[in-house]
Amino acid sequence: MPIILEEVNYIYQPGSPHEVKALENINLVINEGEFVGLIGHTGSGKSTLVQHFNGLLKPTTGKVIVDGCEISARKANLKEIRKKVGLVFQYPEHQLFEETVFEDIAFGPKNLGLSSKQVEQRVKKALKMVHLDDEKYYSASPFTLSGGEKRRVAIAGVLAIEPKYLILDEPTAGLDPRGRDEILKQVQELHEQGMTVILVSHSMDDVARLTQRLVVMHEGTIVFDEETRKVFAHYERLQEMGLDIPTVTKLMFRLKHKGWSVRQDVLTVEEAQQEILQALKEEKTHA
Repeated sequence: MPIILEEVNYIYQPGSPHEVKALENINLVINEGEFVGLIGHTGSGKSTLVQHFNGLLKPTTGKVIVDGCEISARKANLKEIRKKVGLVFQYPEHQLFEETVFEDIAFGPKNLGLSSKQVEQRVKKALKMVHLDDEKYYSASPFTLSGGEKRRVAIAGVLAIEPKYLILDEPTAGLDPRGRDEILKQVQELHEQGMTVILVSHSMDDVARLTQRLVVMHEGTIVFDEETRKVFAHYERLQEMGLDIPTVTKLMFRLKHKGWSVRQDVLTVEEAQQEILQALKEEKTHA
């Protein structure tokens, strides 16, 4: 079953002089098994939106339904909903607090009331999923790890709950290129293993490479909700919203503008190479 948002509106500090409408008439469905990207300029409502998915925020008006359960309902079991929807905040390593990696990841499963044996199994499984399953990590202090390792430990802490949906809010922010690539590789593997993933990102190259569908937000509303390839065809509209397009897509737009016979809905280097070689071949044939 999916995550469904129906006519969701959210107002910060309603009725006060500081009232701000953060979300307006949001209608959205996240289906099982999807890899959905969520992009938008800073302040567009992305983080506010994803915090509705597991009940951290509840809509001012409208409905959020997770696997058939409406989170605002009086009898809604938010604990069960949060087991299904794992949310990894931006800079999640700031939330690490236990003395060892093992204890930090065990915190969530312990709160679920699992036995010691079950907790241990969950921790080991989660560490394996983020490729930190070497036993040296079990007793290590999370604060002695590299930035990328800390980020993976934080993600493992969410995975140990065994969520059905994984939401990542800027998971590569502040990481060096190596750490960034490692995290994105893990996320891609998790999706390939069947997990539903929602990726909030400012990197157009990342969402172009990883996601199947893209939701674009602007001033608290959803402007586009389409296949990723189709979204980046709206180059001028995205620019108006302060957003860019993937580097390779931008190259194809420029080549097309200069008269090259190439597609503009290209998302990867491999696709661009194929298009350029084909254009050169056609030009040579017509010469």
